[in-house]
Amino acid sequence: MITVPLAVEKVLFRLALLGEGLVPIARAFLELPLSLEEIEQYADQVADGRSVLKNEWGEFLSYEFPELARSKVDPKALDDCPACLGALPPPPTQGGVEVRRPVLCDTCFRAVRRLNARSPDEGVMSKLKGLFRGEEEDDPLEVMRTEHEIFYLGLRLGVEQFTHTTLAAQSRLPSHQLKERLDRMAARRYIHVGLVPSGDAVGYRFPPGLDYPKVHYDRLADPRPSGKLALHLEAHHPADGSSPGVSFGGTAPDSAPPSRRWEVRARPTPKKKLDIRVRPRNRREP
Repeated sequence: MITVPLAVEKVLFRLALLGEGLVPIARAFLELPLSLEEIEQYADQVADGRSVLKNEWGEFLSYEFPELARSKVDPKALDDCPACLGALPPPPTQGGVEVRRPVLCDTCFRAVRRLNARSPDEGVMSKLKGLFRGEEEDDPLEVMRTEHEIFYLGLRLGVEQFTHTTLAAQSRLPSHQLKERLDRMAARRYIHVGLVPSGDAVGYRFPPGLDYPKVHYDRLADPRPSGKLALHLEAHHPADGSSPGVSFGGTAPDSAPPSRRWEVRARPTPKKKLDIRVRPRNRREP
């Protein structure tokens, strides 16, 4: 049975096997419906200081796998999900062009998202509260969605360095929220922060070699099939004498709706009330 820590571990090992033993945390982030801080806390449980090392001193926070540093594995040979060993679907296409295949299958990806939204790990969340001032006031799910939106919008520009105003021009979020999240991500070395070449603004940079196709980003939204609401009204009284029924269905059928049957009835004649008056005995006529 898949769990959130197991999913993080399997993604790290699979990416290390494909990336010659070095995995920036930002690269694992693109494969998981979690925030960067959550992935770091789960990844720290994998780093044992021997076979898996945490590198906090480089330009970007990364995890190193010395035993896999010289691995030469053909990505096409790894066509299964590392969490369930189920076969991955063919590489998705975007605009008619084939893009990279995700690490986790859709079933495991949805399971991780559902588990994290329903009951986030209490030990991890308690550690996250102490990372930054006021972090306990942020909704973890909103943090996750904000960070994924930042990566998606920033990487689709195809530029080496971008500013928070560049993201604000595309994002649904206010600029101050984007700036605050970018600074927190840079403080943990998830991304790099520095001056732009002109020197008049602060710019941000992702680790090299990352891409975030829209077909991958759309998995966070969990699109569901939609259909028209079929409302069937019976304009006649059923034969059993019950009241007219209203039924709600799913997708409206393609066939023509049944014709309405109207039953014409004569209006019943109201009965005339009798005017009966009783007089007192002493007032009766002789």
